[in-house]
Amino acid sequence: MKSANVKKINFAILILFPVIMLIFLVICNLYSINLNNNITKELNSFTNSLSSNIEGKYLEMISLYFGEQLKNYEKAEEITNLAKEQIRLGINPNFSTLKFSINRLIGNSLLRVTYVALFLLILMFALILFLNYTNNSLNTNPVSISNDAPIDNDINKNEIIEENNKKRERENKNLVVTNSSILKKQEEKKLEEIESMYRDLVIAIKNSNDEKALEILENIFSIDEKNYLALNGAGILYTRMYSKNNKSLYFRKADKYYESAISIYDNKDILNNKAVLYSTRYGIDKSDYDYNTALTIFGNMIYSSNNSDFILLNNRATIYLAKYNITGNNELFENALKDYEEIIKLDNRNVYALNNRSSLYFNKYKKTNDNEYFEKSIQDCSSAFKIDANEALKNDEGPIYIYKY
Repeated sequence: MKSANVKKINFAILILFPVIMLIFLVICNLYSINLNNNITKELNSFTNSLSSNIEGKYLEMISLYFGEQLKNYEKAEEITNLAKEQIRLGINPNFSTLKFSINRLIGNSLLRVTYVALFLLILMFALILFLNYTNNSLNTNPVSISNDAPIDNDINKNEIIEENNKKRERENKNLVVTNSSILKKQEEKKLEEIESMYRDLVIAIKNSNDEKALEILENIFSIDEKNYLALNGAGILYTRMYSKNNKSLYFRKADKYYESAISIYDNKDILNNKAVLYSTRYGIDKSDYDYNTALTIFGNMIYSSNNSDFILLNNRATIYLAKYNITGNNELFENALKDYEEIIKLDNRNVYALNNRSSLYFNKYKKTNDNEYFEKSIQDCSSAFKIDANEALKNDEGPIYIYKY
């Protein structure tokens, strides 16, 4: 009850004090304006009276010393007007300066009073706010001294509740950290398991062990069906199966797996393999759609890699070679040769480029019967065999596309 009364009193003071100060400022302004008008009126009256008295005395003095000359009416009138004008010129400027000084003095005094009043107003406002804040703080404490024991009990209960809450919060944080750590370890273990199986998958694919590869893929997908590495590996497996068996089902599966992998992780390795799939079908069906699709993908990827990716250059050259074998267009021969030579210039031990360039020269020899190309083909084949006999022997299967695992 006492707190409510204090609040009401503070609120009343907060309202009344600014009103009183404003009334005070208005009265001061009215008083200063009235005072200024009265002083101006008195100064004007005094100026006029003084001017008249001085004029009279001045004319008496002139009459005493220049009486004969004043008998002439016009001369007297001229002297009288001259005297009045000189007196006004001598008195009025000084009194105007005096009035200006008085006005400025009154205005400055009023301005000081206004500043002091505003300062007091702000100070009072801040003081009342402080009192209200202090009063509110006091209200949060116990209001009756006679209830000391219950208050102590409440404080102890609050402390116990707060301590229990903090304890539960710490336990929850520890539980979250523990769960997060467990999940992280489980995820790391799962990734390690998938990576291990993926390495086995790559070996099985390269060894043409299709059944083993399919079994590994099934195990990987049972753990994570959206693992982009496994999806890419499945695409490679079905591409190789399609190249051997020419079943459209294998092509569709390979394409689907590549698209799924790209939707999860769009990178040039998966796109390279997708282009190899279409290059493979071009070699089987001779479809310009497949040729253009593969060539566009290879071209875009080579451009983005600044012509520095050996595998992409090899695969683009190889699809040029495939179309040259079909059409005999010499421009395609030159394009393929340019890409192979670019690879060999950067890496003269690149078995794939040597193998494929050997095939390119041999096909050129078959079309032209020019022994020079036959000798170049034999030379590239021999160089590849010296570097890696196992890979060189694969030249018998025809131009080789390179997958990115």
